[in-house]
Amino acid sequence: MEAKLYFRILQRSWWILVVAALAAVLAALVVDYLTSPVYEAKARLIVAPSPSLISGATNLVNSLSTLDKRSIITTYAEILNSPRIRSEAIKILELKESALAEYTYSAVALPDANIIELSVRGSNPATVAQLANGIGQHTIEYVQSLYQVYDLSLLDPAATPAEPISPQPLRDGAVALVLGLAIGVMLVLVYELLRLPLKSFIRQRNLDDMSLALNRNAFEQALGDAALDSKGTFALCMVHLNGLSDYINILPQSTLQMVLRNVTQTLKNQLRGNDLVGRWSELDYTVLLSSTPSDAAVNTMERVRSALSAPITTDVSADPLRLDPQIGISEHWVGDTAPLMIKNIQSALERAKSDSGLHLLTEDERSGA
Repeated sequence: MEAKLYFRILQRSWWILVVAALAAVLAALVVDYLTSPVYEAKARLIVAPSPSLISGATNLVNSLSTLDKRSIITTYAEILNSPRIRSEAIKILELKESALAEYTYSAVALPDANIIELSVRGSNPATVAQLANGIGQHTIEYVQSLYQVYDLSLLDPAATPAEPISPQPLRDGAVALVLGLAIGVMLVLVYELLRLPLKSFIRQRNLDDMSLALNRNAFEQALGDAALDSKGTFALCMVHLNGLSDYINILPQSTLQMVLRNVTQTLKNQLRGNDLVGRWSELDYTVLLSSTPSDAAVNTMERVRSALSAPITTDVSADPLRLDPQIGISEHWVGDTAPLMIKNIQSALERAKSDSGLHLLTEDERSGA
């Protein structure tokens, strides 16, 4: 279930994943474009007992045993890493040391082998190969005077690299894509965690605490938006709970809350999902019926009036509460503003109170409203 939930979250906010992945790939490609290429050349040197100075099988075995202790190999690797050896090799190669300031050098003894690998990295492919071989040769010459029992020789000379080790746009783009997707997943989860509380806060802010219908400010804003952006007919209705007028100030708050929320739920049950229900005042509700002409609005509100007329049992009185709803209806006409519609609906409600309990404002009545 949790996997399905996360999948739905990612599916809903897929655009964040796409943006994060594309941004990461684009950033990697830009960095690669701006970065100078780096080449690497490697030379391998081998350490072995000198056959000219070792006589007899016993001496050869002892020499090999000494090599197994790794002390000789490690010493030779440190000589290769020596700044002094490097500087002397650069002079021998007649190169400028200042021009090689960004070059890096590393010599490591390979595990379980009497081989040392020297690598040089820099911006010029020919120079890195020349340096690797030059430093290796100079080290060979230097150690010949120190350890005559062991020979250090060049096993694999460095070759001029054809391709840089970095940047590599294809590799870097693929890595950036994976990282971008991972970051995107985290951003989606953070976005959902922030969005849901914010959405809940906004929804609660727009609701009337007692009835859980839209509060007056939120309903007026929705009505104003509908009046400005209406591409079809809609109707505005006002429901007056006449039977609640004698109880509004004497019912306990919990009971009054139960009654008002029951009214809100009844209205929503009789309406469509895109219709709006708001609490206008203590005794009045407003209803916005989207894409609804006047005759359909009358039929809908007749159904609403019938549902709201059902007696409500409370815990404070043996007699059921009858709301006696009275409803005014006004159709939106082209050019009607939100304030004019509110004025019209209040006029329709006044006529409903003195009429049959439900009244649709006619065009003649509108003009006199």
